[in-house]
Amino acid sequence: MSRQKIKLDYRRFGIFGRRHVTENDAFQNASQQVVKLHDLLLAGKDSLLKDKDVVMTGWKTDSPFVSISKLDAIQETARKLAFQIDDFISIGIGGSYLGIQSTIDAVKGSIELTNMLPKEKRKSPRIFFLGHNMDPAYTSRVLEIIKGKEIGAVVISKSGGTVEPAIAFAVTKNLMEKSYDAKKVAERIVAVTDKAKGALKKLADEMGYQTFVVPDNVGGRFSVTCPVGLFALAVAGVDIKEFIAGAKFAEEQVRENRYEKNIAMLRAVMRFVAHKHMGIDIELASTGIYDLRSTTMWMNQLGPESEGKNGEGLFIVPQYYTREAHADGQLIQQGKRNIAELFLMVEKPGVDVTIFGKGTPVEYLDGKGMHFANTAFVEGLRDAHYEGGVPTMSYILPQLDAYTMGMLYQYEMNAIALSGLLLGQNPFIQPGVQQYKNVANARSGKPGTEDAQAAMKQAEGKLNSRFII
Repeated sequence: MSRQKIKLDYRRFGIFGRRHVTENDAFQNASQQVVKLHDLLLAGKDSLLKDKDVVMTGWKTDSPFVSISKLDAIQETARKLAFQIDDFISIGIGGSYLGIQSTIDAVKGSIELTNMLPKEKRKSPRIFFLGHNMDPAYTSRVLEIIKGKEIGAVVISKSGGTVEPAIAFAVTKNLMEKSYDAKKVAERIVAVTDKAKGALKKLADEMGYQTFVVPDNVGGRFSVTCPVGLFALAVAGVDIKEFIAGAKFAEEQVRENRYEKNIAMLRAVMRFVAHKHMGIDIELASTGIYDLRSTTMWMNQLGPESEGKNGEGLFIVPQYYTREAHADGQLIQQGKRNIAELFLMVEKPGVDVTIFGKGTPVEYLDGKGMHFANTAFVEGLRDAHYEGGVPTMSYILPQLDAYTMGMLYQYEMNAIALSGLLLGQNPFIQPGVQQYKNVANARSGKPGTEDAQAAMKQAEGKLNSRFII
């Protein structure tokens, strides 16, 4: 397919029958501010861009402009591993997982379905994910499925100390050590981690694993276009050069386009105005495309983790239509008016199914494609929600391929970073995430948490047992 641009349709972003968002005084003020904030983002000279002392804008300044030689090195390592194996385990959580699944689903087709195809049709290993949860039933089933197969793995963790992927890696490594000698295990495990320090880097050096570097200036939720995402994508057969070309194009558009034609800036300003001046607390990330469901989950991390601080931020809720139209669709249509909605639409799905409707209740659709019907119903939801008081905008993707997904991620990462800055937040830190880790580490008996364990036990002793029935 030829390279085509993503479009942003925001004709319906306002209150039906009343003013469009662009007529809001706050919109004009924020429009002037966002241009200055983008200059600040590009220059990297503000404390709101730092995690500790590092300016966290490598996803913008470095990743889209990575050298072909670095992409070739990733591609070649991935090719050699993919050639040897039946099944590939990608171990990671948050940004070390969501972008990978999102891209593979969109470009290669939903993993859960393509894994069921024979290898000659997939043209790549089966893909499984571990480390994004600690459910023993899920992990056990994955291990049972891959038992007796030729397997390889990537473990993605900057520190190596994040518990969920550390457990998954320990389990996977043990399985591989039962099947292969030490040399073969080392050949089949790749670590994406810190360049010099951390538990995973230390282990990788000791065991002889191939490593790729998590850049110091790229946070997890912004990492899909760096080695965090690229290696697993290459193993899965995604063209990572096209992927980065799409990201580069979008980044250049964000830098060069005037505000009025700038997808990222416009989206950032509309989200900000909706949240601060229109009473919007929730943004639905909605699609009728099965292979984009995990992209809405990627958005579900990117936005809230970037903006959700100091009592601010839009809560992003993934929606898969038309399934959800028969679930929470009632609330969206007639519930509290604190919702906005982003649609992910696709012009050319790449595959279609003809409807043979003669003699059935859908005879009026006879000879039409399912994409026609699906689009009509999703557009119907969009229009009905707008008429019901939900401001809506749409990313219109020309097709689902590596180039398009690279564009989409780069636009959205810019939009979320800018909307976070408009809110006065540092979009590159997540201090609230550490709180659950501290409590969970104490509950699981991690050494060094003895005082926290004692305090927790004392606090639980004050809870009223009458409230367990």
